[in-house]
Amino acid sequence: MNIKHLSKLAVAIGAAITVNANVYAQAPSVADEEVITVTGSRSPVNIDTALASVVVITREDIARIQPKSLDDVLDTIPGIDITNQGGRGQNSSLFLRGTNSNQTLVLIDGIRVSSASLGSTNTQIIAPELIDRIEVVKGPRAAIWGSDAIGGVIQIFTRQLEGSEYIAGVTVGADDYRQYKAGAGIAHPDGKGHTSITLNREKSDGFDVLKTAEDDNDGYEYDSVAIKGQQQVNSQLAIDWLARADQGDNEYDNAFGGANEAETRNHAWLVRGTYSQIIGHVQNHTTLSVGQNRDYSENYLDGTDVFTTVFETRRDQFSLVNHAQVFPFLQFNLGFDYYNEQLNSTTDFAEDERDVTAFYAHSLYSKDDLTVEAAIRHDDVENVDSETTYNAGIGYQINEDTRIALNAGSGFKAPSFNDLYFPASQFSSGNPDLQSETSDTIELVFETNYANVDMAFNLYQTDVDNLIVWLPDANFFFQPTNVNEAEMSGIEFTAKYQGFGGNHQINAGYVDAEDKATGEQLIRRAKDQFSYQFDTNIGDLSLYVEYQYRGEREDNVFGVGRVKLDSYHLVNLTASYPVTPNLSVESRITNAFNENYETAVNYNTQDRAAYIGINYAM
Repeated sequence: MNIKHLSKLAVAIGAAITVNANVYAQAPSVADEEVITVTGSRSPVNIDTALASVVVITREDIARIQPKSLDDVLDTIPGIDITNQGGRGQNSSLFLRGTNSNQTLVLIDGIRVSSASLGSTNTQIIAPELIDRIEVVKGPRAAIWGSDAIGGVIQIFTRQLEGSEYIAGVTVGADDYRQYKAGAGIAHPDGKGHTSITLNREKSDGFDVLKTAEDDNDGYEYDSVAIKGQQQVNSQLAIDWLARADQGDNEYDNAFGGANEAETRNHAWLVRGTYSQIIGHVQNHTTLSVGQNRDYSENYLDGTDVFTTVFETRRDQFSLVNHAQVFPFLQFNLGFDYYNEQLNSTTDFAEDERDVTAFYAHSLYSKDDLTVEAAIRHDDVENVDSETTYNAGIGYQINEDTRIALNAGSGFKAPSFNDLYFPASQFSSGNPDLQSETSDTIELVFETNYANVDMAFNLYQTDVDNLIVWLPDANFFFQPTNVNEAEMSGIEFTAKYQGFGGNHQINAGYVDAEDKATGEQLIRRAKDQFSYQFDTNIGDLSLYVEYQYRGEREDNVFGVGRVKLDSYHLVNLTASYPVTPNLSVESRITNAFNENYETAVNYNTQDRAAYIGINYAM
């Protein structure tokens, strides 16, 4: 992996989580390789110039990890802690720098893919095989992207094959796991563009998810397809497009009886055009994009129509962004975003549609040893409120190897349809008077190279107000209210070194995510985190070793109260060997020492599991 901007600040004592950075296209993991990132500002920026904490994971990184889910990839990133209620196909929660799981914005090629009813994103359905790269921006980016970007932004870029590129593969493994993948790139006749299609199918019998109910295996099945292309129309106009569909069926255990199977679907499409011109000495690029995302979830009992509930959300999105490179050291970005959210459900909501309109401006100055960034955005969320957010940062290059930076920013999370309009019953009700959750963050960054070791330290604090919590009254009637305040503070450290037989990366971190009213740690977040990654080549054989440590965490059990979950250690191993220039064999062992652990109380995690696959690529 290639680590880069994420960490910073020196202050001391261990902290945080790990990272990689490398690529805009598909660059090799070389320390001095130029890496371009776009998520932090919605315009191309050299990662060494960007002040935001950015991690880039490349296609090569993903192939090295050989993940069986997106969680396997994101778990390697500093600042991310993931809990899972039973493995692939089950509910998972992603906590970025201690913020709530719905306070991180997830994008696929610039398209919002969260559920408007839940307010969170189902990452389980996203197949790693369809991913070209991932950019993770840590810290608030609401001034660039709007709602949800309190903890940060995760943008997934769909895999695209060039003309005459082909891939195919089969993998089998534990719990009767089977995966089939294929893809092809097609060059356009004029030689100025190409289109690719990639397909992935996965199926597993799974394992028993919940210790306290339904002693059975809970399997899953996922199918994904993506079509992505681009065309240079003329010297000034380029267009690109995306259409992808992900579908899943999974079984789960219900502690209270009722539904125990789910069907999920996520469809997305995007058409984007970029017009480039030089006006005087200004390089100007205007991008217009239109897209849509549909998120569908149906729950039922054992293949019947009993206990059936359906939630389907649709989001139509439109964006207009202008990027002006005024001088080599100065850029300005102006943008307009609009999206319409609609909800269709078997549950009758009081409101089932809303519009969100936003304008933003961003500038970046970088010359000699000084870098300055500023951004401001105004979002108008229909029937909720309007929010104005900002980002500001300043960085100074102390010498050739060392840089220090200070960043500040604000964020917000608009309440979901469930929060606002869930219909009243004898047990619960939504609250149409809710306000958006808001945040303020400050971070100090320090990056240096000492004795050929790239090191980065990051110190941050985030204060979140108006947290939305579903609380019961004296009669155990649940309704969401803006009551809680939380504080997340932490330190992150990463170090990367090439030598001693391979590439080494160490990550350490500490995050204190506290409910300010009670002083208690927010549930399911581990305070202490450490990881080590090593990859090497022995002849043609590629090897990768990953060690992860997560400290103690607490969970909450209804009727019991808070329960402490033990710390745990995990070791994952992968290997790859090219039989021919086009054919390779790969293998992965997950949880190599068969650690017995929980990230959510009473939910099992996977035992030691082994996988082997054959891949063809041309």
